[in-house]
Parts: sequence; C-alpha cells; structure tokens
Amino acid sequence: MESQKRILIVDDNETSAAIVSNMLKRNGYNTEIVRNGEEALGKIKSCQGLCYDLILMDIELGKGMDGAETAAEIQQYCDLPVVFLFAHTEEKIIGKIRSVAKYGFVAKNAGEHILITVIDMALKLHGESMRTGLYQQIVEHSMNEIYIFDPETLEFIMVNRGARENLGYTMAELANMTPLDIKPEIEAQIFRKLIEPLLKREKERLFYNTIHRRKDGSSYPVEVNLQLYSYRGKKVCMALVNDLTERRKLEEDLREREALLSAVTQSAGEAIIMLDEKGTVAFWNPAAENLFGYLQEEILGKDLHRLVVLDEQSYRAYKNSFIHFQSTGEGIYIGKNVELKAKNKAGKILDVELTLTAVKRKKSLYTIGIVRDIGERKKAEEQVYFLTITDPLTKIYNRRYFTQKLEEEIERAKRAGNKFSLIMLDIDRFKRINDSFGHNAGDEVLKSMAELVKNRNRKIDIFARWGGEEFVILLPDTTVKNAARLAEELRESLSQMDMPGAGRVTASFGVAGYCPGDNVDSLVNKADNMMYEAKAAGRNCVRFKDECV
Repeated sequence: MESQKRILIVDDNETSAAIVSNMLKRNGYNTEIVRNGEEALGKIKSCQGLCYDLILMDIELGKGMDGAETAAEIQQYCDLPVVFLFAHTEEKIIGKIRSVAKYGFVAKNAGEHILITVIDMALKLHGESMRTGLYQQIVEHSMNEIYIFDPETLEFIMVNRGARENLGYTMAELANMTPLDIKPEIEAQIFRKLIEPLLKREKERLFYNTIHRRKDGSSYPVEVNLQLYSYRGKKVCMALVNDLTERRKLEEDLREREALLSAVTQSAGEAIIMLDEKGTVAFWNPAAENLFGYLQEEILGKDLHRLVVLDEQSYRAYKNSFIHFQSTGEGIYIGKNVELKAKNKAGKILDVELTLTAVKRKKSLYTIGIVRDIGERKKAEEQVYFLTITDPLTKIYNRRYFTQKLEEEIERAKRAGNKFSLIMLDIDRFKRINDSFGHNAGDEVLKSMAELVKNRNRKIDIFARWGGEEFVILLPDTTVKNAARLAEELRESLSQMDMPGAGRVTASFGVAGYCPGDNVDSLVNKADNMMYEAKAAGRNCVRFKDECV
C-alpha cells in the first residue's frame, strides 16, 4: 500500500493552519505545522527535504521572511513542490504569487475540494517533473553518444554529453547543426532517403556504420542505431551511436596476429595429410606430427579419424560421408575451408581449419587435407566478442547484451508460460561518493558491488550494468517473491560490506515480474518504478510489484 504523503503547512495563523490540517488529514495526508519561514527552513535543512512530499505555504507570514522568500530559500536545498495559500485578493498579492508559484496557489477560503484538487495536481506534476529529470540524466550521462533531431528539418534537438565531448562542439553550436554537418561527404537527399523507411513505418530501426567528423577535422568510425519516436503528434529521430575506434583497433590487432600466425605457419609448414580409398593415412608430414603428436611411423596405414575424431557418434557420421564420397566422388567439405575440433595423441582438444581436396590415383579417390591450428584465432575472436557484450569497468554484461537476453526470455515466456523476474538496483547517493572520495573510489565501489552480486547469482541469471550506478538482474524461472528475497539478501550484504576507500554504501532495489503483454521497455519501467519507490521510501530498501493488471 502506498505510504501517506507528508505535507508541511507554513502559516502564522494558528486557526487557519488547524483548519487546513484537518482538511488534509480527512483526505489521507499526514501534516506538520510551523509558524514562520525560518522554522520551515530549519525543518527542511534538518532532513534535507526527505521528511516531506509537499509544502503548503502562506504567502504572508508576518514577521521575518514571507512565503515567497521562504520558498526561494528552500529550493536552494531541495526540490520540493510548494503550493501557496493566500487570504487576500489584492492585485499586489496575486502578482507576487504568480511570480513564484511553480506548483499553483489556492485561496484559504476556497473550500476543501479545491484545496485537495490543487495539492493532488501539484504532487502529480512534481512526480512527472522528477521522472522527466531522471530520464534526461540517463540520456545525458549515457555511455553511448545520443542524438535527437527533427526528421523534417534534420536540426538537432538534443545531443548528450558523450557526443558533445567526442565531437568537440557545444550544445549552442550543435543547435544550429544537423547530422549532415558531422558526416563527411553525405548529401541531404541521400540521408533523407536513408531515414525514409522509418518515416514510412516500413522499419522500426535502422543500423548502419558511418564516419563522424569532429570540430577539429578529425574523424572516427561509428555504429548507428536510428529509431523514430512520436510524442504528442511530433516525430523525432533518436540515434544511439557507438564509437568504434577501440573495436576497430582490436580488429586490426586481431588481423595482425592472424597475419603473423599465418606467416609462422607457412614458414614452419602446415599439416598435410593424405588418405587412401580406405580412409587410412598414406602421407603425414612433420607439421602433422607437431600438430597431432603422432610420429609418421605410428600413423601410416592407420584409420586417422578413429584417432582424432572426438566421439563415436562423430566417427560414424564421418564413415558414412566417406563411403558416400568414395562411391560418388561428392563430398560436402571438398574444396571448402571447414572449422572443426579434433584431438591430439595426448587427448587435448584442438581447434583446426581443414581444407580438403580430392585427387584420383590409380582409379582410386584419395583425399588430401591441409590442416591449420586456429586455436589462437578462435581465442581472439572470443575475446573480441567478450568485449562487445561486457561493461569495461565492472566486467559484467552491458546493457545491449542484457536487452538482447531479456527479449529472448520474454519470447520464451510467451511460448512456455514461464515466470521470470527483474531486479533493478541503484547505489544510493553515488554522486556524493564521487564528490567526497573521488571517481577512483567510485569505480572501486561499482566493481566491488558487481563482484558481490555476481558471486551470489546462479549461472542462468543475467547480471548487467544498466548505466552509471544502475544495475539489473534477469532471473529466469523465478517468482517476484523469490526475487524480492534475493534482493533483500543482496541489499543486506551490500550494506554490511566495507567498500575500498569509501566505507559503507547502500543501494535501493526494485523488483518486477513478467506479465503477459510486457515488452522490454514496460518490464524495465516497472522495475525502475519500484526502485524509485524504494528511493522515495528512504533508500536502502526493496520494493516489488507482485501482480499483473
């Protein structure tokens, strides 16, 4: 059940304050009354605004600060909605109220219904403002470059910090620019043709690689994910952009290693093996000895595949295909490069690349195989893949990979009706940690927290950094209640953990379960809303939603 909203009434008239307080209590609000602006300011400072959800402020407070001055002082400490009360209708009073009333004002004699309506609207408006601010912060501080532009004029509406810093432009400069200004040698007609499938709703998103040009003239490769959004009848394009500089460097390093490996292999000689019409070894060079560990005298005349194929099932499949090849001269691997696994004399599993050629000798078909050890290449490819799906700081999965796995889990739930849950957590007052102890300490907190959660999770759970100090956990085959219990365990363990250089920290947790009809955005939003409730409840707690509406 949602906790009662807390309202601070600031009014120097004891009778008036009591009447208003009784009205509010009848409508489910908790109230506290103070007599002047100085006392109100002291209350706010003592709890940093966390004690109250709204302030009901008399514009005229007798001695000391008036309501407008008090509200201005309070806003220096926290963002609380202020609704003004007034008893007189002089033009001067009304004018002053209008100059400061962000969340509205109401006459003291307006009646209970009007008072409650104004307060309800102010609370809703403030909630929307807080959520909008949160989304803006997420976009502004995203690890991706984010561009939002008008699909008609192509003018930028918003460009986040990561993009501005990489490009070297200020927002004021970018406000007069379009995507064409940061893409060398592209014409407006071509770009409009590119985004046309989005405008016609033929596609939901576009992926493409291009080059961005910085203010200083330098350029860098990027991967662009372009989507079209509609809000209140207005269409905007949002581009999520990954700077591919590091990835391209890794790919170039990988190509260089492969070239070096190839040169070494050529100079040492590749494994060259010839099999006769029976499938026994007729030729075996020194490089084959080195690769598989069998000396020539050990292997000649032997059934090669009985020795190097991994298991009996694979061996039978090979024998059947070999018989077919001998009778027809056709083989699915002839003339192709094939990657497969084999074992050497010591039983070690090898990644090899095989090229097969068929030759006729004395009316019999022989097979010549050139075998290359590609173990290093496979490791490098796996490393590149690992880098694309993990967060570089915490070494856990990144948001893009998590989103992909969440989409897969939703599809699985649709087919099989399985239950699963989502946990979203956010380190409390993380900015204060960075400000007080430095960003290095903040990074250590993120890494330590990630390690704690990772060690507690099951192998089937997906744990990822959502962005900044926010993390998410996908829990397959898990009810909301069980997920909430896990969240509570994690919260308690984290709160008791001594973080290097930063002391004790806490986190707020939100838990939500999959309901039929949910998609990635709706499910994440539910968990995020629960986490926001945990924040609003004082932080360092768990909130969960265990129902499908």
